[in-house]
Amino acid sequence: MHENFYPTVWMQATIALLSILLVIVIVMWALARRKVRAQRAAMVKSPAAQLMIDLEAKQVIFANPRVCELLQLANNGKHWQFFDSAHLEQLLELLKPHQSSASIEGVHWLVNFPQQTRVLLLYASLTAHNGREVWFINAYENAQGYSYLNRIEQEQKLFANVLNSIPEFIYFKDANERLLGCNQAWAGFHGLKPGELAGKKLSDFLTRNELERSQTYDDQVLAGEPCQHTEWFSAPDSRQILLQNNVYPLKNQQDEVTGVLNVSYDVTKWHELNRKLEHENQNRISSEKELGRQNNLIRTVFNSTPDPLGFIDDKGNFVGGNEPFAKMFGFTSDELLGKHLTEVLSEEQLEQHQLQNRQILEDGKPIRYEELVYLDDGHQIWYEVIKGPYFDDVSGERGIIFITRDVTERKATEQQLADAIMQLQELSFIDSLTQVANRRSFDEKLLQLWLTHRREGVELSLLLLDIDCFKQYNDNYGHQQGDEALRQVAKLISRSVKRGSDLVARYGGEEFAILLPNTGCEGAKQIAETVLRNMKEAEIPHEFSDVSDFVSVSIGVASVIPQQGVDYGELVRVADLQLYRAKHQGKARYCSAGDSAIEDTKTAP
Repeated sequence: MHENFYPTVWMQATIALLSILLVIVIVMWALARRKVRAQRAAMVKSPAAQLMIDLEAKQVIFANPRVCELLQLANNGKHWQFFDSAHLEQLLELLKPHQSSASIEGVHWLVNFPQQTRVLLLYASLTAHNGREVWFINAYENAQGYSYLNRIEQEQKLFANVLNSIPEFIYFKDANERLLGCNQAWAGFHGLKPGELAGKKLSDFLTRNELERSQTYDDQVLAGEPCQHTEWFSAPDSRQILLQNNVYPLKNQQDEVTGVLNVSYDVTKWHELNRKLEHENQNRISSEKELGRQNNLIRTVFNSTPDPLGFIDDKGNFVGGNEPFAKMFGFTSDELLGKHLTEVLSEEQLEQHQLQNRQILEDGKPIRYEELVYLDDGHQIWYEVIKGPYFDDVSGERGIIFITRDVTERKATEQQLADAIMQLQELSFIDSLTQVANRRSFDEKLLQLWLTHRREGVELSLLLLDIDCFKQYNDNYGHQQGDEALRQVAKLISRSVKRGSDLVARYGGEEFAILLPNTGCEGAKQIAETVLRNMKEAEIPHEFSDVSDFVSVSIGVASVIPQQGVDYGELVRVADLQLYRAKHQGKARYCSAGDSAIEDTKTAP
């Protein structure tokens, strides 16, 4: 009896315990079911649109009448279905970024139906329901949200119009090399339209080498530092063009770098000009307060670039611009917004800008010019200004966009180049030893005077001068002293002519020439006598001359009225012949056609 007692008691106790547990489970299940029924009953009666979505099954497991009305849901007996299955996919995609936080508050959802568009404001929480993750969603119809989204769409169109009015190449991309947008100039360069490029990557357009170089600079910009670099690129038509790329970081409202803005200028022609000047001169050449309706992307682009950008409407009011743009007028962007041109510009500047703006709005074409601006601190800056039209075909608003770039450094370089060219031109026409005109300058001047004197029918005179016994001077005094003698003779000859139109030139070796415009034979003889007198008074020693103890010159004088069919070489031939006569008649004198040789001793006072 005792042997069977304990097993029987143990079995009875186990059965009793299991019965109690079963009762507890049934009670809890009944309570849970009652709670779910109560919850769904409350959702049915709620005036708000409410639904429950099974995250794993991606199905609507409950929807109250209000949400069925708003979103056109229908119950198929097991669960609720959207009229358009794409709406469920859109909603799940909208919820996806918020899974980690398990809640969303005040998120707009734009739902398109065949006859209308609704904007819903969503509040939701992600909780466990019957062992599964379920989104409990409250939705409220938000007409104001639709207006907001519609305004964003208008601003995006305005932004596209603004970008497409800029002739420079502009594109912006995210940190993953995905293009976010570009202007018509950049898209057209690749033979496409801006809308066809969004979402693509730079690797779809650049060669491997170009892409590697671009990524090197992008890494610097993504670290928060803007940069500027110049690179050769291959155009789709196989042309090689040189682009000056200004690359800036794109930042969000938290000042975090999220992408890259690239503004490129085609400087191929400028480069070719530099190359040409370098070839000629070798080593001498050193070579928007934010818009009221603009979205976050426009503000990011405008505030990221150091170049002044701004907008003026067709009535002359400043409607936006960045800080560099406002600084040009002595304001901050907040102070400049809403001001009229008459409040900012002088009368002279106002008239010029109003004339330009009317022309741009009438012609619909941008203009480009350079302007010197004086800042309040006394500094002056050269700006390259591009003014173009913008037009919003949705709102009908139109106006002028200002795009300016600081080109002070470029202007300084251009001035240096111009100075160097002028210096080169001057040096190319001057004899380096005597500092009078060289043979090239003489030939060009003679041809020019010959043509003008032939046209006007007036006399032109030429004096050819040769230093007497100059070979003996060089042989005995040395070439350095000979060079000094040439310099002294050049100064004496130059001192003998008074008019700015007269030209003294080194004709070659120890020979010099004097061109006398509008001068007859008598006037030319007076100049010859003056030269002989100045040479005699200078008394430059020459012990080895067979003429005198001082350096002397012989002069040939020729005067003529140029005639049609006669070459200017005839004047040179006659003067050279007279110089030959002066040499053979004893030197230190001048000869002219029809005269006997006249010695310097006879012409001296």
